[in-house]
Amino acid sequence: MDFAEKYTSEQQAFRVAVRAWLWENMPKNIDIPQEGSPLDTATQERIKAFRRKLGDQGWLAPSWPREYGGGGLSPAMEAIIQDELRQLKVPSMGDSHRWIPAMMVWGTEEQKRRFVPPALRGEIITWQAFNEPNAGSDLASVRTQAVAEGSNYRITGEKAFITGRFDPDYLWLLAVTNPQRPPRLNLGVFMVDARLSGILIKTQRLLMGSERRVYLDNVLVQADSLVGSLYQGWEIAQTILEQERGGFGFRVTEEGTIESILDYLKEERNR
Repeated sequence: MDFAEKYTSEQQAFRVAVRAWLWENMPKNIDIPQEGSPLDTATQERIKAFRRKLGDQGWLAPSWPREYGGGGLSPAMEAIIQDELRQLKVPSMGDSHRWIPAMMVWGTEEQKRRFVPPALRGEIITWQAFNEPNAGSDLASVRTQAVAEGSNYRITGEKAFITGRFDPDYLWLLAVTNPQRPPRLNLGVFMVDARLSGILIKTQRLLMGSERRVYLDNVLVQADSLVGSLYQGWEIAQTILEQERGGFGFRVTEEGTIESILDYLKEERNR
């Protein structure tokens, strides 16, 4: 049986145009470590420049509305772009957009306009900073705290198990906003500028690759960094989990990962 996707002549022409554009604009001769280690500064800047070019085309988020930095294209066109990126083995774009649907649901209009278009145009890198060393993925056990100081907040804690290969501009961060409230009802989400005083980022070398850890020491964040209300963090986190489990954008990436594994096994067998 033939399970290959069928494309119209218009879509095939679009594929040809995408392939030509990628050949002309994608970075050449970049050495990407295979083990998932962070990239050096020069490599980061080259790939970031390419991300911005893709963003100018609307191809970092092809099916998102143009008003938010997307391409306004159909899902089929998005699949073509992702497929061509995979076929040419273009380096990973190094960012997670999983927080964006949650921002669109829970953020204010000002927050949406401030953060979403720059992210979808490739102008900023955002890490999802939810997990912690002693809590793992159990978000109800998060210990990082955000303490009110006037209308602002002081955040202290540690985030772990982050695999970002690019240095972040912002942290999409989960913290306890009231330790007296029950678990899950005591959490808030903040969009934190990663360059603020009191933030330290370290790389932990692992047997298989590496992880990044974020240490926050009494970091002062403005009131407008809070997304949603003070106690909606759990609901916001669930919005992201729903996206992770069902998002369209991961399909081609996963196929590419499987093909890479098969290629590696074939090479090893032929040695």
